[in-house]
Amino acid sequence: MANAGLGMGKGWRRVVTVCAAASAAAVTPLRAQLTPVADTTQRDSVPATLIGHVVDSTGVGLPGAEITVNKSDKVHAITGDSGEFRIAGLPSGAVVFNVRRIGFESASFTAVLRGGKTQRAKFSLTPTAQALPLVSVSDTATKTHWLDDFSRRKGTNRGTFISREEIVRKGARMGTDIVRSVPGLRLVPRRGGIGNQVLMTRGDGPRACVPQMFVHNMAYSGTLDDFVAEDIEAVEVYVGTSEVPAELDKAGRGICGAIVVWTRDPRKPPE
Repeated sequence: MANAGLGMGKGWRRVVTVCAAASAAAVTPLRAQLTPVADTTQRDSVPATLIGHVVDSTGVGLPGAEITVNKSDKVHAITGDSGEFRIAGLPSGAVVFNVRRIGFESASFTAVLRGGKTQRAKFSLTPTAQALPLVSVSDTATKTHWLDDFSRRKGTNRGTFISREEIVRKGARMGTDIVRSVPGLRLVPRRGGIGNQVLMTRGDGPRACVPQMFVHNMAYSGTLDDFVAEDIEAVEVYVGTSEVPAELDKAGRGICGAIVVWTRDPRKPPE
């Protein structure tokens, strides 16, 4: 298995040809490109999966980096403590990813993905040091906390609110372990046998539906098992359209349910 490592400055883009997770070859032989047209079309219609590793210039994993797909403002993944992330359901072919993290220059990378394959790539970010302007702070300034929205909604909204203490008490390992006992939810194995998918089983008619995921109030296209429990500080679960706060359904589409993930405070050491 080979990782394609990239080091780059701001404003540059590199093309990453990532390899299938099960392949031992770093470069695809030229003869593999001579695939019959029918087979190529069928393969390209199957989504691809990318397992990535975001590192600094010394090769150390960077937690908390945001990965988005070009021309989309949705955060598709946030790296965990080791700097790794996983994005499923990607189209085959060349896909441009934007990676950003506080303290590092934002970068764009192009990965060439193969349909139906799980592939890996390593993205390297360059540190940046910027002088911050002086800020005057008065004694009457309002103190804020990164879990303020979680606490506010817990006191005013219907739903299930799971704190860090409860996560530890449950002995959860993966994200779905945290919500396993929430009424109205069902877990089904994901394709490929990696983790589970959460389905809402009440509040949206007779058919089960997939809830909308959010990370720190931003829409997220992945699943709850993209996160390990150790990286999660709190979770909000809203089963059924009637429980979803209006601020999470700004388009008024009447989403069938929602799960909001709050990752660990980077100022706190892991337990």
